[in-house]
Formats: sequence, structure tokens, C-alpha cells
Amino acid sequence: MKHRILFLLVAALLLSFGAPVFGNSDAVTGPDFRTLSFQNGLDGYAGAVEASLVMRDDGAALTPKTPAIWISVSHDADTGKIKNVAQALARFDGIFGGAPGQILPGSPIVSATLRLRTGPSRGAGSGQRLILHRMLLPWTDDARWDSRAWGSNGVQPDDIEAAADTATAGTLSNNNTSYDLNVTESLRAWSAGEPNHGWLLQHEILGALNALPNASTNALAILSSLAPDTGARHRPCLTVTYDANPANRAPSAVQPATARDAGVARLSLRADDPDGGPLTVTFLARRQPAAGRDFQIILLPDTQYYARKRKGGAPEMFHAQTDWIVRHAQPDNIACVLHLGDITDRGDMQEYEWTNASQAMYHLENPKATGRQPDGIPYCLAVGNHDQRKAGDGAWDGPAILFNKYFGAGHFEDKGYYGGRHGNDNNNYYIKFDAGAEKFIVVSLEYKAASTRPEVLKWADDILKRHASRRAIIITHAALRPGVQSEFCPDGAAAYKALRHHKNLMLIIGGHITGEGRRTATFHGATVHGILMDFQGDALGGNGHLGVLTLSPRANKIHVGIYSPVTQKWRTYNDADYTLDYDFGAKIEPFVKVATTEVPSGTTASCRLENMDGLATYEWLAEINDQGKITRTAIHSILPATLEK
Repeated sequence: MKHRILFLLVAALLLSFGAPVFGNSDAVTGPDFRTLSFQNGLDGYAGAVEASLVMRDDGAALTPKTPAIWISVSHDADTGKIKNVAQALARFDGIFGGAPGQILPGSPIVSATLRLRTGPSRGAGSGQRLILHRMLLPWTDDARWDSRAWGSNGVQPDDIEAAADTATAGTLSNNNTSYDLNVTESLRAWSAGEPNHGWLLQHEILGALNALPNASTNALAILSSLAPDTGARHRPCLTVTYDANPANRAPSAVQPATARDAGVARLSLRADDPDGGPLTVTFLARRQPAAGRDFQIILLPDTQYYARKRKGGAPEMFHAQTDWIVRHAQPDNIACVLHLGDITDRGDMQEYEWTNASQAMYHLENPKATGRQPDGIPYCLAVGNHDQRKAGDGAWDGPAILFNKYFGAGHFEDKGYYGGRHGNDNNNYYIKFDAGAEKFIVVSLEYKAASTRPEVLKWADDILKRHASRRAIIITHAALRPGVQSEFCPDGAAAYKALRHHKNLMLIIGGHITGEGRRTATFHGATVHGILMDFQGDALGGNGHLGVLTLSPRANKIHVGIYSPVTQKWRTYNDADYTLDYDFGAKIEPFVKVATTEVPSGTTASCRLENMDGLATYEWLAEINDQGKITRTAIHSILPATLEK
């Protein structure tokens, strides 16, 4: 039904596709998509098999068949040589085929998750990442460390025995806990015809001996497919969602457009079906939440091996990070950069490391290159334990003299975002920055300050109190341990305990320990998220990886991702790619149906959105249905019309 609307003045038509909305991408759903789970004992399935590959310094090469898979590495403290190693192999047979309960070979894989459960005994979890590589050689459940198929020396991820690229990874840090690992790419390779030989499972340290030559790990215990019936639900489980009808290809939307005058908008798109059939298009809309556009905060953890050029790292990697930030400052709406400490490796012992670090970080201060006037991109640095090393004897409790030479109060005092410091040096200081209507304060606490110096926490408490209208972020070098819902380090725990009563405290972030970690805590109804990122123990000293926090006030979400400007790749495993809930205050309305229309493929579908508030912003999407396969488009903004008297 058409409505007659009276206007004081009809504004010019506006084409609008506003800033990207959080999670803004096309998605395909429908009854053609099936989900199957494979676990020994589930629906008669019995194809899961594991093998333990164990090398001991007494010459034994054991293959224990037990209810647990063990993963560990230990070294001789004097020689640095490997003493004991436990790897494992895991495979799910019979998952592809034409029988009921199987995936038809060639089916497009939407997602795949491997669920592993740590053992109940003390110490079953591990703070080191578990790394999975796709196996390239066949094996049986009696495979041993000294099997001739891999040269009698365990499996190597060398693109011969196992794929060199990581298939997935995760930190299984807590006992008696289930963890989901993203193995989608492995299943896609197998569905496309590559042989399914399962995965090699090993600790990250075994693949990074050049970075950590004397490191050892506690033994990680994972329940195997031999777990007793009482624990059957905790056996390894592979869950796969796939397209069971790929012949019916998904429809798509082309050239979506919005034309608006005051209280009416015309929504349109060209609906295409690769198979040429008719399509049903449903338009949905809602008033956009009254919140600002998405913006990003970039995390730079532990750049010590870039500043020093050690363990494969190089200053060029540091420059690649900050150059990437500068290039993306405007298109990605980067609001701030936080360095999580260990800027250098040897603190006051070697000034050239600070020269390297400052040359990289000072790139962020260029107002012309960043498009941020007048000071460039606001940034804040934490003082790490390596930054505190004293000149001469290398003791670990120094005053960070060179940090203050290159990043002291004198360097920041003329910048509008600099807030102030505690005491006579800049080891503990704070900054302020804005991202549209969202206003923030970042307090940097040097290593061990939070856990040993009550006066520093009293200062931080006063800062948060005086800036209660700003959302607060604490950065301290050692904030959190690796894993999901992991424990705070002493500094992180002390900071949280002392500052959690502030309703504006939202994030506590640190590095220090190689890996990823997160923890969500709630105090008197207020949520604080803890985040760990550190890559120094990874290949090539970290290989340029940095953290990308995408904050979406409109969605009440924070997405956490990890990217390397050096490799130009994102990490896709679960611990490195996740979303946190955070209440920015947005009131999110559900999408409601505006209209449904049927159109031939390749033609334009359109509808009118009427009775709009002429001063409000709306957003819309469309669902294109092709015989049950539904493509839900990205979200598009409808900007307010201009009303004049």
C-alpha cells in the first residue's frame, strides 16, 4: 500500500553506502547445508584413530595406547639438546563417501571444528600452543617415533612428512576442558581430493627451537578415542558443515543501491542466479543504532627481536608494521596504537636498539601520512622487563633511561593526546584519544609496577576517577597468561583488583609470554576483558604479527584479529580470531521485513521503505532465496535526508 507523505522540502536523492558495519559480508544459509559430527561411539562411528610418537633420552621409542594423547618437549639445560619429545597423530577415517552419514567428496566445506578435551589430572593443560599440521604420509595406529616412513626421528613439518604450514593452533591451558580448533582448510583440501592422512599434533616449541633453544613444556594430555565409555562424549570430535547440494549454486546481489528523500527510501539490487532460475528477494530494514562507526586499535607486542635483529627478526619487520598502520589509518579508521612492552631486547645496554625502535614508531607521528592532525596517530607504550635492563651488568630492574630518552615526557608533552605521568619519569603515564563520539583513556603501567608499587596503582586509580566519562584501557607488559579464560599474571591481577570498581574500565592488555590469551571478568555488573598477544617465540622473532582490535559500538562487539604486514596473512585459528561482547550502549533493534518480491535472475528487485524519520539513519539488507539456498547480503546504511524550511 502506498502512503502519501507531506514534505516541507524534498531533499535531493542520496546514494549512501556508509562505513562498513561489523561483520559486514554476504552469508549463505538454507536446508542444503548439513552438519555431521564424527566421534567414536557417536551414531555407530568408529573411524577415529590416534598414535603417540614418543622419544626418550634413554633410547626408548614408546607407542603407548592409552586413554590420553601426550604432547611434550624437554631439553637438557646444559647442552640444549632435546631429551624427551611426545608428538601425536590423529585421523578420522571414512568421513567422505556416498553413504548416509558421510560427506560426498567434492562438497563445498562451510566450516569444520575439531574438539579436543584436556585430561582431568593436575597439569594436563599447557600454556604453550598446540600446533596441528596436515599429515602427508599414511600411518597406522601402531606408528612409532622411529618408524622408517619418517626417517626414524619423528614427524617433521617439512612438506614431505607433514605440511609446513600450520593447519590450526590453540592453547589448551586448563584441565578437564574442551577446546574447539578451526580445521576448515584441512577439510576443504580433503574434500577437493587430497588424501586424508589426518594431522600431526605437537607443541609450538618443537617447531621453534631456533627461537627457544632451551625451552621445555609441561606435558599436555588430550583424551583419546580410547577414553572409557564414561568419558565417551569427551573423545576427539570432528564437526563439519557442508553444502550437500552444490549443483544449486548460491544466488548473489549486484549493485545494491539506496535512494532516499526525507521519509521514503527506495532499496534496490540486481539479483543473480548462476543457474538462471527465478529468485525471491526479501528486503529487511531497521533504524541504525545511535552509535559511531567501527574503528580500530592496533597492538604491537614484544618487538625486541626486530629492534635487535635477532632470532630471525629484523628492523624491517618493525617498519613494515608501522608503515602498514600509517597506510591503513584512514581507510580502516585506526584510532590508536598500543605497544605492549619489550620494545627492545637489552634496554639500556644497547642504544642502537632504541634508534631502530624510535625510527619505526615515529612514523605514526606524521600528520600528513596518517591524515591525523596535528600529531599523527595517538600511541602509547608500556615498559617491559627487557626495556628495564641496566647498562653494564644487564640487571633486570633498571630505570629505563633510554626509554625516557626516546619516549619520555619531553617527547610527548607537546602532543594533544598526552595526559601526564607518575613521578619524575615516563615509565607510568597515560594518554587520551577519541574515536568519533567514543572517548578513551589509556594508562600504561611499567613491568612489576602494579604488583609491587601501591603508589602507582593509587595514581592510576585517581586517573580513572578523574576521567570517569572516558572508557579506560590498561596496558601492562605482563597482564595475562596464554589460553582461553586464562589466569592474570601478577601485574594484571593487581591492576584488575585495584581498578575493577571503575565502571569505565574495559580492557587490560599485555604481551610478555608467547601466545594468545583472553579472560573475561565481571565486577558489580561491569565487564572487563583481558587480552594477551605476544609472538616473539614464533618463527622469525614474530614475523611482523600485530593485533587488530575492531571496536563496533553499533554492534556492541569487539573483534580481535592477528595480521602480519610481512606475510600479508591473517591468523585464522580460534585463539587468534574471536569476538568479545562489550556494551557500548547501543540499542539494537531487530531487522523487520519491508517487502518480498519475485524476479527473474539478472533483473532488479526493489521496494520502498516508507514512514521514515527524516533525521534518522537506517540500515537494510536483503535475503535472496533460490530454492531454499538463501544469500543474506551485507548491511547497507541509509543516511539521513536534509530537511530545510
